[in-house]
Amino acid sequence: MDVPMFTEKVAQQLKTFARQCMDNPSLLHDPKLSFIKELIEHYGGKIPESDKSDDPTVNKCGAESKFEEPQPEVEPEPEPEPEPESEESDLELDMTGVIEPDQDPPQKMGNLTLQPTEEEIAESQAKRSEAVSAFMEKDYEKAVQLYTEAIVLNPQAALLYAKRGQIFLLLNKPNACIRDCERAIELNPDSAAAHKFRGRAYHLLGKFEEAATDLRLACKFDFDEQADEWLRETTPNFNITLFLESLFSFEMGFQQAPIRREMNKLKDLMQQ
Repeated sequence: MDVPMFTEKVAQQLKTFARQCMDNPSLLHDPKLSFIKELIEHYGGKIPESDKSDDPTVNKCGAESKFEEPQPEVEPEPEPEPEPESEESDLELDMTGVIEPDQDPPQKMGNLTLQPTEEEIAESQAKRSEAVSAFMEKDYEKAVQLYTEAIVLNPQAALLYAKRGQIFLLLNKPNACIRDCERAIELNPDSAAAHKFRGRAYHLLGKFEEAATDLRLACKFDFDEQADEWLRETTPNFNITLFLESLFSFEMGFQQAPIRREMNKLKDLMQQ
């Protein structure tokens, strides 16, 4: 799998946070950032202790401060109010376009055990032509019906399933689209159209890892500008998902390490 690349915005946010930690290491003592502290210490780094010395009678050299005559108070210039920090993480998934999954019963599929005759193949091609005409007229329901008739006549044609899946995508039925594309990929694993439309359907369901995988395959098998555009739209969410999963796995690994050590000790004792 390719190494994830963060967007410029996310990279800048991480860089700003790193600088803040260098200027004020006490930030790393925040329990919410314990996984970062553990990461640094895991690779031999050391986090400075929190500076708790706040005695006003001791100066920086350690000597007691001398009494000074009171000076007239000078009103400090008002500092600009800091912008309120968002309670949500800056690493947020862009859920624009994600929709609720369709719950329709599975659409009619062809019987893969049947071998169509020449007449049935010819009739299937005629139905496909009618479906294309209905598609061009944006009569999507009729196009689905005609593609279904074509599929029943020639259930071995992978492209028919992919094309019907495309229409389900336009009807905001990503689950139906995925079912058709899976049948198309079963018949032809290198079907660029099936991977393209299934990848987009996964994106609409918020399954960004699956979407990126399918769209990359679609571009690999037969480069398509729309598939490439969809891949660019999916990639930032895919990268964020991978990053958050890595952090979660890293933190869980540290939490489980003491348990694993104790289990190994118990195992050694039992083998003695």
